[in-house]
Amino acid sequence: MSLKKDNEVLMPLENPFNMDQNFHVEYDKDKKEFIGLPKLWEQLLDTSDISKSEQSAYPDAVLNSLKTYQMTIKQQNSTAKFMMVETTILESDESLPSSDPLTPSADSSPNLDSVDEADGPSLTTDGEDDVDGPGIRLRHQVVTKHDAEVNAALKALASPGDPYKKYDIDIQNKLGAGASGTVCLARYKDTTSMVSPQMVAIKMMDLNRQPKKELIISEIKVMKLHRHENIVNFLDCYHLGEELWVVMEYLDGGPLADVVTQTVMQEGQMAAICLECLKALQFLHERNIIHRDIKSDNVLLSMIGSVKLTDFGFCAQLSGEKSKRDTMVGTYSWMAPEVVSRKQYGKKIDIWSLGIMVIEMIEGQPPYLHERPLKILYLIGAKGKPTIKEENKLSIELKHFIDRCLEVDVDKRSSSADLLKHPFLKRAMPLATLRPLIKAARKALGKS
Repeated sequence: MSLKKDNEVLMPLENPFNMDQNFHVEYDKDKKEFIGLPKLWEQLLDTSDISKSEQSAYPDAVLNSLKTYQMTIKQQNSTAKFMMVETTILESDESLPSSDPLTPSADSSPNLDSVDEADGPSLTTDGEDDVDGPGIRLRHQVVTKHDAEVNAALKALASPGDPYKKYDIDIQNKLGAGASGTVCLARYKDTTSMVSPQMVAIKMMDLNRQPKKELIISEIKVMKLHRHENIVNFLDCYHLGEELWVVMEYLDGGPLADVVTQTVMQEGQMAAICLECLKALQFLHERNIIHRDIKSDNVLLSMIGSVKLTDFGFCAQLSGEKSKRDTMVGTYSWMAPEVVSRKQYGKKIDIWSLGIMVIEMIEGQPPYLHERPLKILYLIGAKGKPTIKEENKLSIELKHFIDRCLEVDVDKRSSSADLLKHPFLKRAMPLATLRPLIKAARKALGKS
């Protein structure tokens, strides 16, 4: 009896997909080499700059770094046409909890995980090779409504109207640019109710170049729902064709990264930055929100003395059922050991990243800046707290503050509430003292 239905087209059998292949790998102490390494791992290790002596000293850290790095390669390959900066790790879809409060739910916006099975499979190419001859077998894929539903959710968050009627937008005056879009300066047209013309920053994102549009939804929701004096204020959002414009408070001092890389900061100024950042982190952590990408690039300054966290695209909401996360996200040099080791983590990954940012302020750059990504992961896993050059010149309070941030044992690592009471913060200088540093950094970088 035939099971074939009328008008049914039988698809050719394909190789299995989404298969995880397990390897048994061990380190032979006598031969001082790994046994059973898959080919890809051998190639990665050969180009990693991890020496034989380092492999011998911390073989578990080597294996953990290989597993972690392989995960990042897999994620990047799945969004190859949207490749982001090499040192950024995106969150993996399959690890996200379905009840994450920051992702659209059935109550508020379309379900982002639904599949339109009624449409059936479609035949497509990978988008790379032309189909120009017989015998080419096309890969069949299931069409989803994912993009359409995300766009619908973004439209629901957007403000009505034309931004050009509300703002004078200086497209040429770019405050920043990246793979996903640009940030431009703009000014309110109606200034009758303002003491002075108010400037804003508009983040213009090309939606076709966003590998993780859900992260944009998270970012907008966090900024709209949670306002604080140390968080960059969300003002407006516009959905314009293939672009999403997010209007935010403008901080004229630019990112802390400029000051860090171009000037030498006093400990009192570092304490002032840490105090303001910890106020923001305590506010977020009290609401079970993890920022997950704390670094000098994501701290903005103003000339009148403001310090604010920005870039909430990687933030995560912890719920009672999901008090810890296990997804890969962040930027290599700032990543906590528990993230590198692919363990579940909580709010204290932000504290580790803050400690790394303190090292940025001391040395002008994060640890391992010039190392290969795989080597960075290995060093974090093997060494824990990185070595600080001329640490003996630091005050006792600053050294202890760093130690409390960069404690490998998560249970012993300080919380944001603990650090707000730390003696080092009592040395905080007035924020106005940052202004000369901002001006000097701006001049050195040739910024007007």
